[in-house]
Amino acid sequence: MLIVLLVILIVISCLIFTEDYLGKYKLPIFVILGFLLALYAGVRPVGFDRDSETYEYVFLHPNSSEYVEPTYLLLSSLLYIIWQDVHIVFLVFALISITVKFWAIKDLTPLLFASICIYMMNFFALHDLTQIRAGVAASLFLFSIRPLSEGRKLYAFFLILVGFTFHVSALVYLPVLFFGNKSFNRPWKLCLYSLVPLCFILYLLDINILLSIYIPYISDKLELYQIANEFGDLEKARLLSPFPLIKMLFFLYLTYFSETIKYFIPAIFLIIKILGLSILTYFAFASFPILSMRISELFGIVEIVAFPCIIFTLKPKYAGQCIVFVVFVIEIVYNLAINNILSFDI
Repeated sequence: MLIVLLVILIVISCLIFTEDYLGKYKLPIFVILGFLLALYAGVRPVGFDRDSETYEYVFLHPNSSEYVEPTYLLLSSLLYIIWQDVHIVFLVFALISITVKFWAIKDLTPLLFASICIYMMNFFALHDLTQIRAGVAASLFLFSIRPLSEGRKLYAFFLILVGFTFHVSALVYLPVLFFGNKSFNRPWKLCLYSLVPLCFILYLLDINILLSIYIPYISDKLELYQIANEFGDLEKARLLSPFPLIKMLFFLYLTYFSETIKYFIPAIFLIIKILGLSILTYFAFASFPILSMRISELFGIVEIVAFPCIIFTLKPKYAGQCIVFVVFVIEIVYNLAINNILSFDI
């Protein structure tokens, strides 16, 4: 399985540099890659990732868990009638999640393959191999960004609501409905630049507001995360990784060049605000690493289209492509190592 994944990664990384020369073949290759990734996620062996054994148990014993969203239980029950193997759940959820993500990428940016690289780097293993319900919710949110940037808030709200039926965490997206996509004036830029010191202040205060407020069902979810947090060495390791600081610097870079990028990605101002929320929540809930990671990752889905924007700000163009490629390779190796995937039998 790992060899197949590595081959796909090599192909995608090569496509970063050849995207401008593909012509009419660009979209078909994009679609084929999406299908291959969904197929890979669907046929992976149970136990390949951290959550697949739990999904298999719930699939075979649907009444065993009261904290699973109804859409998952309904879909898994219907799919069980067709085939009594959990791989049909993996495949259907991967097809939904990856199709919606790829559709959103095509709607938001011309840099299709650079965006796939960032998706593979940060979200393929996280969402479509592990947190498959949250993966669908995040994909629907990514798809809602274009209509939201165009002022179609009711449609964006509907997409977030559908995501909520897949995973309750989609509720964190609701504040984004109040965001607009206007160019940043001077006060807005000062506000965004002040986000960096604010994050460090929140981190040093070590306050977790959500745990002191009881919200039915959601608080029950948080209690489960709190229990997991006691054994969350992996999450703590990630919280202390250098990548959040890199993301913070990149956020400032995007804000500075937003007027340049808007000609290529009209929704860039909204995307930058959401990226800022990802960084803010990461540090605001740092005393609760699992919660911090989960919420930040949900907003961080915009990195898929945000990070490749560096290509629009550098000349020659291949300089930006090289930066995307280098970061892609470094984080892929880091993620494989921290998840112990490098030690899997090939």
